Amino acid sequence: MVICLEEENRAAIHGVVKFPDGCPVKDAVVKLFEKESKCKLKPITFAFTDECGQFLFGVDSCKDYVIKVFFYHPEHMPPSPPPHCKKDDNDCDYKEYS
Repeated sequence: MVICLEEENRAAIHGVVKFPDGCPVKDAVVKLFEKESKCKLKPITFAFTDECGQFLFGVDSCKDYVIKVFFYHPEHMPPSPPPHCKKDDNDCDYKEYS
């Protein structure tokens, strides 16, 4: 059997949203926009961050994107990271371990 694969244009954008003190932001809204021109953004999709502040989008690698993050909780005090999020001593990122 011979399988020929076509060129793949899919890619991913992933990241972690954190407060200035380094704590992850749970339930932030991360919005993905396609950049159509210098001043025009087309909304594509959105995601909420998980307990460790992480988000992920599948994207087309041939396009330009802009990400905007929104979070509002007036009584928010940055919490301790959840037990399954381990602080990486090298760069202070919180990563999920299962």
